[in-house]
Amino acid sequence: MTFTADPDVLRKAGKSAKTAGEQAGQVKLGPPVEDIAEAMPGGSSAEAAKQVAQSWTKAIGDWSKAADKHGESLTASADEYQNSDESGAQGINAAGGR
Repeated sequence: MTFTADPDVLRKAGKSAKTAGEQAGQVKLGPPVEDIAEAMPGGSSAEAAKQVAQSWTKAIGDWSKAADKHGESLTASADEYQNSDESGAQGINAAGGR
């Protein structure tokens, strides 16, 4: 079994993850649910709707940050693979390899 890492593919995946995180961060699920709370003031449904809105807002924010961090990690991995490959090639060339 072999393993091959393609830095360009990793960078593309990193960019996609960061873009997905940015787009997810723009999703606003809370306000429509908050409208429900305002339509039913004082009831237990109003409080539950507020809690749902807060939960969704936090979940979307957390996912957005995680996707961004994952994208950064993929890009950093691509850089490490490329640097390692280049360093190895320089070592082989210095030793008289092809």
